[in-house]
Amino acid sequence: MASTRVKRLVALSLVTAFMLMAVSPGLVAAQDALPGHSKTGPFIDKLVFNVITGDDAQVLALQDNTIDLIGDMVDPSFLPQLEQADDIEVANVLRNGYGYVTINCDKYPFNYTSFRRALAFALDKEAISDDAWDGLSQPQDSCVPVVNPFTIEGQLPYTYYEANVAKGAELLADAGFADVDEDGFLEGPGGLDFDVLVECAQSSNIAIEVGQKVAEALVALNIDATSVPTDFYEYLNRLYFHEDYDIVFLGSSFSTFDVDWLAYEYWSEYADEPYWNFPNFRNDSYDSWRDQLLYGVQYEDVYEAAIEMQRIWVFESPMIICYENTLLSAYRTDKFEGFVNDVSDGVPGWWTNYKVHLKESQGGPFGGTFRWSNPLDIDTFNFMASSSAYTANVNNQLWDSLITQNEDGEDVNWLIESYVAETHDDNPEVPDGNTRFTFNMLQNATWTDGTPITAEDAAFSLNYFRDAPGNPYGADLTDLAAAYAKTPYQLIVEFDSESFWHLHTVSYKPIIPKHIFTDPEFPAWNEWNPDPTDPDEPFFVTSGPFTISEYVAGEFTELTYNPDYFFGIEHPEATTPPSPFQGDLLMAVVAGAVGAAVVILVGGYVLLRQK
Repeated sequence: MASTRVKRLVALSLVTAFMLMAVSPGLVAAQDALPGHSKTGPFIDKLVFNVITGDDAQVLALQDNTIDLIGDMVDPSFLPQLEQADDIEVANVLRNGYGYVTINCDKYPFNYTSFRRALAFALDKEAISDDAWDGLSQPQDSCVPVVNPFTIEGQLPYTYYEANVAKGAELLADAGFADVDEDGFLEGPGGLDFDVLVECAQSSNIAIEVGQKVAEALVALNIDATSVPTDFYEYLNRLYFHEDYDIVFLGSSFSTFDVDWLAYEYWSEYADEPYWNFPNFRNDSYDSWRDQLLYGVQYEDVYEAAIEMQRIWVFESPMIICYENTLLSAYRTDKFEGFVNDVSDGVPGWWTNYKVHLKESQGGPFGGTFRWSNPLDIDTFNFMASSSAYTANVNNQLWDSLITQNEDGEDVNWLIESYVAETHDDNPEVPDGNTRFTFNMLQNATWTDGTPITAEDAAFSLNYFRDAPGNPYGADLTDLAAAYAKTPYQLIVEFDSESFWHLHTVSYKPIIPKHIFTDPEFPAWNEWNPDPTDPDEPFFVTSGPFTISEYVAGEFTELTYNPDYFFGIEHPEATTPPSPFQGDLLMAVVAGAVGAAVVILVGGYVLLRQK
């Protein structure tokens, strides 16, 4: 289960995470009185992703009303002008991630827990949030973000939020750190000289400020320390392969709330494994909870393990989490309402596209063209062959999974009505040591060619991902023992190990059409490059709430709502809302209409119906 999925997530997030910015005022939500139910959508007729590169250009496009939503997190430096603009709202969401410094636990004297804890106590995280982030972040101690239900944040009897240099100095003294040669700097236990190099990314002002705060905390402890901005990729490569460093600034972001990565990221056996365990952390007590976290089947068991592992981790401080910042979204409010501030994606996410709708004054809730900015063009409509988040903005509208996450990060059954998880203890038919999931699927879902979506499609998808060499969706399916359709709408999935996390391994993956992918002419997964705008394209059959209607490379991608979507609702024919009449104009219209028409007042509008 040492999933490449998690490894890839960590690696990619490190490259970009510390550059994520954000925050600000509240979100205006308007889901009131929408037709249908909580899963019903979409309400817009068209969804357009316009390729607009650069923060300046995207903000200008929003102000000029050429887009309705900036499709990326916005730099806080734009906040004042966005707040002053008419018909523009800004919203914030606490980031599912953080900025931190990692400490080389293999290197003297950083191998002393007392040194790492002393720095954690001496570092002023409140000042980082106030100064570096201008109040747009909050202190964090645990490696599991505070937005995650598995976090221990706020449950410990102590915090490292405020600078406590005296406590840090006490820890160092008790461990044998002292200024033996009276040069003003502490020597390590045994009287050995040392100094500390704090490295931070020269491309990020936030990173530079954090690096300086860390160096200042060390100097306050009478430790010879310097912070040096340097090339991010150069030191990241050293971390990948466990080469030399002292303290380095990084960032991480997470796309789900699963925490099985705790069993790998800081596992002692991965202290010399490339791409893992940057602090080279080794701790037997931490490792002792690993099996329960990975192989516990009940939520209570994995939750207990996650909490205990964090309790040890925060005390040992192999890394120091400096802040969890908030992320800024910006959108127009003059035409649409119902924007969803997703706990993971903010406003520019799947749920906004699904629930946003025209205001009543614009003839809503149905209809309209909702416009995003997309900083980069889509590189392929093959969702398996792209790692671009901007490509995923488009492709995610086209495919469905067994289970999805709602805007609060909670699991929601999507292509299924229900499921049961069983081990041998629950059902003697399940082999000892295995986990079996029985999914009961919806019976009204169809592909865009009208073919029903069945358990055969779901089973085929999992087997296809697992067996296709190099397919990124198969990297974490090595424990998949079997996936098959027991009936047309009942799916059986079995793993040859026990784990709570197996559920998300299979249920979050996109389901693909078996009848298309088994066509003898269908290419290898990584050679498939469909053109969905080509009427003769034989293999682009999807399931999502939108379909591709037009694409111009480098300019835009247009999608149209899928009228046959299984949670969809029929859109009435588009109508132009009547213009409102007020004051003297209203009275003049009414006076002139008497005798010639019946005057009807409806929802603040005047409708003149000829007799």
